[in-house]
Amino acid sequence: MVLKRRVREIIESLTNTHIFRTLPHGVDLFCDIKRRLPQYRAEVIFDVGANVGQSAEEFLRWFPESRMYCFEPVGSNFARLQDRLRGYTNVHCFRIALGASKSWGQILLQGDPCMYSLKHIPEELPISRDAQIENVEIQTLAGFCRNMGIEKIALLKIDTEGYDLEVLRGAGEILDKGCVDVVEVEAGMHPRNSRHIPIEELKRYLESRGYFLFGIYEQVDEWTTGEPHLRRSNPVFVSEHIREMNK
Repeated sequence: MVLKRRVREIIESLTNTHIFRTLPHGVDLFCDIKRRLPQYRAEVIFDVGANVGQSAEEFLRWFPESRMYCFEPVGSNFARLQDRLRGYTNVHCFRIALGASKSWGQILLQGDPCMYSLKHIPEELPISRDAQIENVEIQTLAGFCRNMGIEKIALLKIDTEGYDLEVLRGAGEILDKGCVDVVEVEAGMHPRNSRHIPIEELKRYLESRGYFLFGIYEQVDEWTTGEPHLRRSNPVFVSEHIREMNK
């Protein structure tokens, strides 16, 4: 044991890394779910802001038997999403956005397609003269579930570049009933980040409906200015039901 510890220390010193026997909590969501929520079953997954299917493929690797609903309103992204997930019979893709009310909105097609948003931030992304705008249909999450006969969501992942709180507001009655087990959102981590919803607002909204912070994932520093603080992260919340079940 002493030799093993010494070898590990040498490797850590040479590589400027730290070797863990198990990953610390907050590094890998799926490992944390497996370790901390042994009774959890991801039967229905909602991927809101699915883009071109990156997250969906990761979810399918961990939960291959799940039934997945992917939402992506931008036409070009939606075409790539459908093509990427075409071979999965348990995945259903919808070209709509989810928000606080049923309506229509506009998305500015400018910059990185991964960062298209219904929330335009002029100071961060001035509109160029040749920029295109796409009209998109908006439904509420609660209304979609009623129409589809969905009573329970195991995992709700939201990545909508600053529109996450609107999606949650459209899911209010479902959250109030505890019908979502795990919620992952994208949050701003400092007051000068005007693109993402502050983590304090998301935390307050979800905690008032009986959801507890489970972990903070994908912590990203302030790459736009190089300053030494966090820009955004993906906080994950669990319902009272799941917390009690896995005590």
